[in-house]
Amino acid sequence: MCHQKKMVFITVKYGDNQQQLFNPFCTSMNLLESIRKQCHSSEDGATLDLSDGSGNVKNLHSADNLQSYANSFLEGRETYWLIKVEKGATNLEPTVYSLLISNPEETCPELQSRLKDLSRPPSMPKGKESWTNVRKKLNKTKSSLNLGKSPRNASGKGKR
Repeated sequence: MCHQKKMVFITVKYGDNQQQLFNPFCTSMNLLESIRKQCHSSEDGATLDLSDGSGNVKNLHSADNLQSYANSFLEGRETYWLIKVEKGATNLEPTVYSLLISNPEETCPELQSRLKDLSRPPSMPKGKESWTNVRKKLNKTKSSLNLGKSPRNASGKGKR
């Protein structure tokens, strides 16, 4: 009995409403390099990866995944979007995920929004003030409370 392997490809969207087919039956490193060449990525030296339509980054670029076969992270016959991954300089700075398509806000706003949410620092929830503003408010509160003085002196009344 002859068992034939079914060839399954993925579609990668990028640029100005362009797309390419790729075979995920190779290492993640080889797939990402092929995507870089075939999609003519102008992001020289940038870290590339793929995201599904729900904004789930596939982390093919991770050192642990580069030598693994890409088909273990990707579903055949699915569509993925090419993204750029920019690691923060420190652990306190977020990793920023950017879609490598033209007009992402118009083309796929939900995906763009999800990737922006992933790009926030883990300690700063969506819709909250920046830490700089929080620190400024805290400093104003401290100075208005005259912290460090006894309650009697802080009220502005003299000593007994």
